[in-house]
Amino acid sequence: MVNSTINKNSHPKCFQCGSKLILVSQQTIQSEGIRYPQTNTIYRCSNDECQERKNKEQAARLKLKEVQLITQEARRERIQKNKELNQKLSKD
Repeated sequence: MVNSTINKNSHPKCFQCGSKLILVSQQTIQSEGIRYPQTNTIYRCSNDECQERKNKEQAARLKLKEVQLITQEARRERIQKNKELNQKLSKD
């Protein structure tokens, strides 16, 4: 038997401010093609200022991801148009 150094009675701590984390949700899913179930746990920081900062950072990441997706789609369309134009020019 392996001795665990993790105290099961301790509360998880915020890695940024050290405050206790509050469990928001926990979901266990079994994805297709994966042998073992995956447990997704969502916490929020008990320090309101820290949590607000994290929410702003998450919103900024989501906004950046949306911009990247739009840019990527525009690039795909531009490449497709260039391919079609090159095919027309090569036929003539």
